[in-house]
Parts: sequence; structure tokens; C-alpha cells
Amino acid sequence: MKMSSSISAKTVRVPKAAELIAAHFREAIIRGQIAAGERLPQEASLIAQFEVSRPTVREAIRILEVEGLITVVRGANGGARVNALNGEAVTRAAGLALQALGATIEEIYAARTLIEPPSARLAAESRPREAAEALWVQYKAEREATTDAERARSIAMFHSVLLAQSGNVALMVVGQALYGVTERHIEVSYRHGPVPGQSAKSIEAGYRSHARLIEIIEAGNGPEAEEHWHRHMTTAGPFWLSKVGKTAVVDVFH
Repeated sequence: MKMSSSISAKTVRVPKAAELIAAHFREAIIRGQIAAGERLPQEASLIAQFEVSRPTVREAIRILEVEGLITVVRGANGGARVNALNGEAVTRAAGLALQALGATIEEIYAARTLIEPPSARLAAESRPREAAEALWVQYKAEREATTDAERARSIAMFHSVLLAQSGNVALMVVGQALYGVTERHIEVSYRHGPVPGQSAKSIEAGYRSHARLIEIIEAGNGPEAEEHWHRHMTTAGPFWLSKVGKTAVVDVFH
């Protein structure tokens, strides 16, 4: 097959053999062709199957392990076992990508401000009862938090639950992907001491805003839910970003 003269050979990257092997098993795991708990074939079998070297097979296994798709157990009865697909793998992968690309907390918050208000509208319009029920459970956890760490986790989870309750699978995955970063962001904000302009009164106002959102969603009012949550995010932004907005995501994970 001839390559178009307009495409430079330097722009075409041929995947490494290890990447192709990893892609093969990644697709099989995602499609459920290899179930959680099952073992991948032994090294010798993989070497023969794909006609590659031992280092290539081991590199492919490392790729899958880093992605959280498998767990490698050493020893006589060890091997590579497939993990159950869950939110932790999504969060880990997203965190690594955001760190590698140099994303800042400010950029993450801006992205959330773009997607969360429409998600609130979708939740109100497509599944008001179910969404409200899930959010009330998380709201209760927020109010019962007694430490900054617990508060950070519960607030971050409220945002994640909101995206999950939109009824849109893609938004649910995005919410899970950003959960870990959001949690770390809030934790770091607390570690930097009192947030300028934030007092016990303003924190309480934030909780009331969460409760009000749930009431609006429960009533099935999509436009009002979107408007309310956009106002909440833009109002809260200066508080949460004042000291750590320019911080790189990689720095909040250390």
C-alpha cells in the first residue's frame, strides 16, 4: 500500500509489539471475553502465540498492570489475573494522564463547571426520583463528616454522584475519572489553612446549596437545576481555587 505523499513518514507511528499485545487483551477484558479473576496465559504460551520475545511479553503485561486491568502475583501459583472493572481503574488512569499532561487544578475545575450543571439538568429531567435519593444519601454523609479528610471525600463524592445520576454513561465515567483529583484538590485546599472568604457560615451555605439542588432535581425542574448548579460552581470556585488553582495535578498527588 502506497503512503500519500502529503503524509511524512515521521508522522506515522507503528505501535510496538507490546502495545499490540496489550491492546488485544484490553479489548478482550473490556468485552468480557476474559472474566474477572481469570488468569492470562503463561509467558511461554504468550511468546509462542504472538511470536515475540520474553521482554516484549513482560512489557505488555506491565502496560495492562499499570492500567489497572490485571494484577500480577509472583510465585509458583502466581500469574496475571484479570481485575474486576470498576471506578478505581478509571480514576487511576485519568489521574496519570492529567499528571503527565501538566493539567492544573484550575483547568479541572473549569471542566467540571462546564459539565456538572447540564448533568444536573439531565438528572432532573430523566431520573428525578432516583437521582434525588442517591444525592440525599451523599448529602447526609457530608453533614456527618467530622474531619477535613472525611469532608473532602464526601464533597468530592457528591459531585461524582451527580454526574453518575445524569443517566448518561459517558458523564458517569467522567465523574468517576475526576473523583480522585477532586478529592485531592479539596484535601490540599484544607491543608493550606482557612480558605479566604470561607467561614463556618459560608460552608453551611454550601451545604444548603447542595440540599437545594436535590430538591430542584426531585421536583424534575431541569432548567432550574442547571442554573442553580452553575451559580453554585461559579460562586464556590474562587474559594476552592484561591490558593491552589495554579497547582499542577501531579503536585496534589504527592
